[in-house]
Amino acid sequence: SLIMAAPDAPGDSLVTLPLSGCFARLQAAYKEIDDSHLPGGDPKLQRRIAEGLVLAERCSELISHLSVFSSNEELEDINTGDLKYLLVPFFRGELLLRVQEAEEQGSHEDRLDQLKRGSRALTLFLEDIQARKALRGEAKAGWEEQCSDRLADPGAARTLKIARLKAAKRAKDSLAAMLARAAAAGDDGDGDDETDRSVGLLSLELCAHTALDSLRSTAQEVEMLEMVAKMKQQNGGRMPPPPPPPPPAPNEVRGSGLQTLDLPAGSVIEMRAGVTGRLSYGAVMDQLHTGIVPGLHSLSVEEGMRREEAERALAEAEKLRQMGTRDEERRRREEKGYDSEEEAEELRKARAKDEYRDNHTRGAGNRKNRS
Repeated sequence: SLIMAAPDAPGDSLVTLPLSGCFARLQAAYKEIDDSHLPGGDPKLQRRIAEGLVLAERCSELISHLSVFSSNEELEDINTGDLKYLLVPFFRGELLLRVQEAEEQGSHEDRLDQLKRGSRALTLFLEDIQARKALRGEAKAGWEEQCSDRLADPGAARTLKIARLKAAKRAKDSLAAMLARAAAAGDDGDGDDETDRSVGLLSLELCAHTALDSLRSTAQEVEMLEMVAKMKQQNGGRMPPPPPPPPPAPNEVRGSGLQTLDLPAGSVIEMRAGVTGRLSYGAVMDQLHTGIVPGLHSLSVEEGMRREEAERALAEAEKLRQMGTRDEERRRREEKGYDSEEEAEELRKARAKDEYRDNHTRGAGNRKNRS
């Protein structure tokens, strides 16, 4: 069944393990790695990734040896129990992208090789499910856009990206709901064929979206590493020295690691910087995530609400003061009296205007604001 993904006993030999058991171990290993909060270079996580790659290679060998799929077999012809094995290249590609050598052992060339191998595996996965007509909807549109040689329209690309994000979220939520219902019903792996097939199709859709995102981010990293390799090749196998820093700006002070701007007293910004006086990457990310810039006054949510309430109260007080001033002016005019018809008419218009303002607050004509 596609619903059950529990790994077999750890003592089982990988050589004698059947395809279903080997895939269950691979699926469990990928989920553990994907849900892990350990750093990418953590030795424990890297050992688990290596174990997952061994399982992926073994699954690929068994699928080929058992001839699970034929080259001209489409999605409608594949048995429900075999749908999950289409995910093996996806698991292998994702695990290859997460391989990180230790700094004292690895190099840019090793990382570049791992990225290219992982990209090839993900590309084969997408090409395979497209050939079997299992790539549909937004995922198919995203793959066709990525394969196109034409320069995509920025607006259309953004619209497609949003549509893919929504489709991936729908697939993820639907898959989680199906698995939760199966677990609540005590499904031991012998669920009905329709439910298992729906789970398999949702898994393919979700993994296709993940593969597209991984390929896009990997292409950017590959481009950067290739530029680094080219620079090293042009400099005798070593990175060229960094360019000299630009001349200091009039307001910039170097040497202390701090940058000071000529601002009013109490608003001096102190930046966590290196010797060059530039803001470090870590400091920038901290400020982006926390919204707190050292030296600048920032408000918490509670402080902002209190400030808004104070401003609202001041506005109401000013409105009441203005109304009192108008009433006082009206009484003064009445006591003074008027000698001409023009002054009497002016008084009548002023009273009518004040009464209208008192009875018709701003926005009262909007139907949505009526109580």
